[in-house]
Amino acid sequence: MIQYIVIATLLTGSIGLMLFVIGSIFSAVVALGNKQHLFGWSIILFLPISLIYCAKHWDIASYSGKMVYSGAGLLSLTAIILKIGGVI
Repeated sequence: MIQYIVIATLLTGSIGLMLFVIGSIFSAVVALGNKQHLFGWSIILFLPISLIYCAKHWDIASYSGKMVYSGAGLLSLTAIILKIGGVI
């Protein structure tokens, strides 16, 4: 049983991290393409700022926002699984 929990945790964590990072890079590209240089470079330097950017500019960053928020959700689910399992 514990093997399935480990596999589920690895899958949710790796997919969530991939979605969050790729979505953040897309958000930075969208911000830089729309002449919002402060947001663009801030996202490159500190990825969680993409959560704020996608929320404020959903009309132009909805594609990357869907990746960022689903990745953040999967990472939160991974943290919950690890907390229940007693790892963190």
